[in-house]
Formats: sequence, C-alpha cells, structure tokens
Amino acid sequence: MTSIGEQLNQVLSEFRKYGITDDLTVIEYIAGLLLEEKRTVSDAPEISLSEKEKPRKPPIDLNIPIEGIKQNLREAAEQAGGAAKLFDRHVLFRLPSMLPGGRYPTPRHIVKFMQRLAQVDFKNHSVADFACGSGGFLIDREITNPSNDEVTIGIDISPEWKRLAWANTRLHGFTPRLLNGNTLQVCGSEEFATKNFDRILINPPFGEKIDEKLAENTLGYKVSSRSETALTALALQKLAPGGKAAILVPSGLLFSNNTGERVLRRKLIFDYKLEAVISLPKDALQPYSPLQTHLLLVSKPDNSAQPSKSGENLIWFWQLEQDGYPSGRGRDLTQDPDESASDLPFVTKFFTNPNPPLLFPQQNPRIAISRIAEGTALLGFVCQATSTELTSVTFYPHNETTSAFLLTETAPIGEQRICDRIPLDGSEPSQVENPQQLIQDLYQLTKKDPDPGKRLFSQPVKAAAISVLPENQAIGRDRVKLLGVAVRCDTIQAPTYDLRPERYVEKQEEPRSTDSPAELLSQIYQNQRKLSGHIESLFGRLELPAIANQQLPSPLANIASLGILEKLNPEQKTIWQQIQAKIEKIDSRDQDNPQTAVHFTLEELIQEDDSEISEMTRSTVDLLERLGVIVPVTITTPSTDESIQCYRRVTERDLWQFD
Repeated sequence: MTSIGEQLNQVLSEFRKYGITDDLTVIEYIAGLLLEEKRTVSDAPEISLSEKEKPRKPPIDLNIPIEGIKQNLREAAEQAGGAAKLFDRHVLFRLPSMLPGGRYPTPRHIVKFMQRLAQVDFKNHSVADFACGSGGFLIDREITNPSNDEVTIGIDISPEWKRLAWANTRLHGFTPRLLNGNTLQVCGSEEFATKNFDRILINPPFGEKIDEKLAENTLGYKVSSRSETALTALALQKLAPGGKAAILVPSGLLFSNNTGERVLRRKLIFDYKLEAVISLPKDALQPYSPLQTHLLLVSKPDNSAQPSKSGENLIWFWQLEQDGYPSGRGRDLTQDPDESASDLPFVTKFFTNPNPPLLFPQQNPRIAISRIAEGTALLGFVCQATSTELTSVTFYPHNETTSAFLLTETAPIGEQRICDRIPLDGSEPSQVENPQQLIQDLYQLTKKDPDPGKRLFSQPVKAAAISVLPENQAIGRDRVKLLGVAVRCDTIQAPTYDLRPERYVEKQEEPRSTDSPAELLSQIYQNQRKLSGHIESLFGRLELPAIANQQLPSPLANIASLGILEKLNPEQKTIWQQIQAKIEKIDSRDQDNPQTAVHFTLEELIQEDDSEISEMTRSTVDLLERLGVIVPVTITTPSTDESIQCYRRVTERDLWQFD
C-alpha cells in the first residue's frame, strides 16, 4: 500500500508540474479539496462565507487533474484516520521551514502539552488564540451548541493562515469565530473591551516590530516594540478571573533589561500567579525554529482572592531535555513522539494532578514527598519542604547491600536538619538520623574513597522534581536527573526579575579525575602523532598544484561590480554593513596588504534594541548567501563534537575561474 507520505508527494508533484511551487499555496489548495470531499460525504450545513474567506481553489484554466489528486487525498485520509487528521498532522507539516513573519504550524505534541498544562475543558471553557495560524490550539473544541461560536476565538494578521485555520477547524466538525487583522487593534475595539477568556493559548511570532502607540492604547501602559512582549501582555489582560494562559516566549522576554519586559515580568510575578517557567528541549520547535523557547504557565486570581504581595507563592522553573523526537531538523512531526524518551509526561502529570498522595517519613510534616507515576510506571519524585527549605538531593546507586535511593536534606530548623531516604524500588521513605554513617555502612567506604553519590543541586529551594529512568533504560548515575525546582516569589531579585530557568535549576557537573602531569603529556604527545598522520594523509589527497600559486589566506573577492547589493532595503543594508566589517588584514605589518574574511555568527548581528536574532537578520543572511556574497561555514570542536554555524564573506578562492 502506498504510504501517506508517498500519496502527498504525488499530490505535490502534480501541482509542481503546472508551475504551482509555493508550499503555502499548495497546502491551501489541498485544504479546499479536502473540504469539497467533506461536503460530498457529509450532511453538515454549508457555512456562509465570502469567497475570499474560504481556502482558494486550484486555477481552472491550468487543467490540473483534480480528480486524480482527490483520489490520492482520499487514500491518504483513509490511512491517516480521516481528512481532519490528514490535514492537521500531515499536510500542514509538509511546510519545510518557517515562513516570513515567524509563521509555522506549532508541533502538535507541544500543542497537546500546553492544552494539558492549562487544563482546558473544551466543553465549557471559552478559549482564545491571538496568533492562531493553522488553528492547532482550537481544533479540539467540543461544541454542545454548534451555533455558539463566541466560546472559541482565533485571530491572525495573515489572511492566508486565517483561511487555513478555518479549513482545519471546519474539517474537525466546527467553526469558531476567526478574525483577520492586527490582534492589538481587534482586542482594542469596543466589541472586545469587556470580553475575557477562560483559557488563552498562544505561540506568538518572535521579534516582529509592532506599533507601540497602538499597543499602549490597547494595554493601557507602555510595552516593548516586540511582538511577543505585547501579545503576552495582551493575553494576561484578556484572562478571565480564575483563567489560565499557556504562552510560548523567547529567552529575551525572560531577562531583557528593557523597561517593557521588566514591567511585564513584575506583573507576572506579583499581579498574577506565575505557576511555571518551562524551558522546552532545544529542538522542540524544529524544523521551524532553532531558538530556545520557553513556556509560561500563568493564572489570574479569582475576584474573591487578592493577588499575593507577600512573595509566598511558589514559581516552578523547569529545564526539559527530551520531547520524544530525535534532535535536529530531521524529526518527523507527522508521527507521535516516543513518550518513554520524553520529559513532558512528568511535567504533565505533576500539573494535572496537583494534590497527589503525600508521604511524610515518620509523619514528619517538614518535608513532603510525592511519587509521579504513569499507571504503574514510576516517572520520578517531587520533594517539597514545608516549614524550611531543601538544601540538597543526592542520588546513590544500588550495590550488593542496597537498592538505589535518593537522600534529601533540609536547611536546619534550630540545630536540626531533616534527612530522608527515598528508595527507588517502591519501598516507603524513611528518616535518616546520621546520613554520613549510613553511606559509610552501605558502601563500605574508607577515608580515601570518594562519595558514590551524585548531588543534583546545592542551592536552597522550596521543592525539587527528580526524574527517574527505569533500570533497563539507564544505569548508575544516569538514572536520575533534576528537571525542575520551585522557589518563592520574593527570591526573584528586583529590579531585573530574571526568570530564566537556568538561574534556578542548578545542574551539578560530574567531578572529573585529574591525571598526573606525566600522563597528560603522554596523551598530548600521542594526539600530536595522530594529528600529524591525519595531516600527511590529507596532503596526499589534495590537488596541491591547483592552489600552489594562490595566496593563503585568500583575499576578499571584488563583488562591487555585480551591483546586486544596491537593491537592498535600508534594514538589509544595515545588516550588510555589519557583515562588511567582518574582515582582517592578511599581514598586519603590510599596510598595502589585501584583506581576508573572518568568521561570524548570527548572534554577532543582533541589533542594539534586540535581545534575539530578528527575522529580518535571518532572511537577509539567507538572501546574501543565495546571492553568493557570503558562504556558510561549520566549525566543529574536536573535543566535544559540537558544531557552530558560522558565515564569512566570499573570497577569491571561492570564485569559479574560467579560461
């Protein structure tokens, strides 16, 4: 049987035969054809919309074989489990990369994660997405009264994406109220002045410039000119009392020293209840965005409850490493993630079961321990100090006399510290009077033996979340890792209110033994001999005559005569001027010596007013690479195998020479 991917490849190939190569256009045409099929086999009433609000149809005059394409889509839909799932999980994710304006479909495992953390009740809650894109946050709505579209609202500034959202929700059996326009303008209108929502889910575009005056008029105070800051502030403003929002943001919003971001962070901490700041795995939004992205989980106090000003509220900070997909751009988002290789289920269980059974060793109320489990499978533990703070959690591996366990320690109350032993085999926790003696007895340590434990953190926190892997997936110290910690609001230092999780989730590095100087010199000598051998091998493969007469390093190429750079817009020219400065003299002692190119990264091109790489910078660098005036260079660190993506200006050696 032909797979879903192969069926869609045939569809895309047919459109390309007729000169239709734009990915978003093809996706919109497919949406229109799937809706036609739905109307053919369904008794659902036709929605009254103008033609410009519906997905566009393939041009008739091109004589595209539509029936053949429909047949491919029918077979693909049957395999996918229906046209709705085919479109939302397969067709949309044929988009290969982020489009201008920071537009892309949010990976659906991240959508589900946000919906679960926000505890969306799609039967009863009113839901809004102020940058709705393809409608991924809205499609799970279960409408008891299909005519009531006010409970689900999506807004997007792009008419193309609004049409895709309409098609996606319609294929799923309902149609929310979808609006095309500037979200700040729409929400600042008289109609929306008093409209609030129980749940707001949003993945805003990062780094887009917005109208600051419009934002101030809508929000009632000045914010940053960046889209993510203004839309986050808007989401907070439009939350109903008792409501909850899940918002994706870039790193800059968590620490930027701009007034707008600082004011917003203070509001999050003291005017609302900031429940969690979650750093997603670094490739969670690949292949669309390589930026480190964070999830804010925030709720608005009920009218009957006053916001806490005392700083007693706890904020959870999480650093997640795995999301069930391979790292990099090659992940297949049409398939479900491997949840056994994901940190997301632990966090989901913790927030969706806020009152798990608590274990108090020896009935001591100063520290509470809760098991986080999926069915019978242990995911880990959460340890929370009540009247004091946790100062450390240490993992000890199993040996002949003991199973693996965690050892927690609290700050002293008076002269007493509380130490608890938490076995990983399911046994009950117990209080430990003398932890040093316990470790010595269990592991038969001498004075020279190092402590076999792995300390997970060392700064005081109110609570800690520790993930535990099954023994068949990891051994020794790798079985446990610190996922998150909770701290009191009043420990977030003013006036910056830095909310980056890495400041609070302190990961302890493994101690590394130091070899003797003689051993180190011997290793260096052996590595030098290996390097010399590699160099000799490479020289034997190089065509030395081709470069023997060339100057090294190669001088800059003369591209002024091409005239292509004159057509750049002002913002692009500013970026090009920065790149032009990335040069150095080949011989600094010779004033007349030519110049050569030096490597630079995208981060070096960040503008003064920005804290993240802007979409304009990315698109300009991509354009200059396509024009052939800069070339990409990958630099790998031999000791770690970590690669850095760099660029440099084109040199004479990069140019093709023709006789």
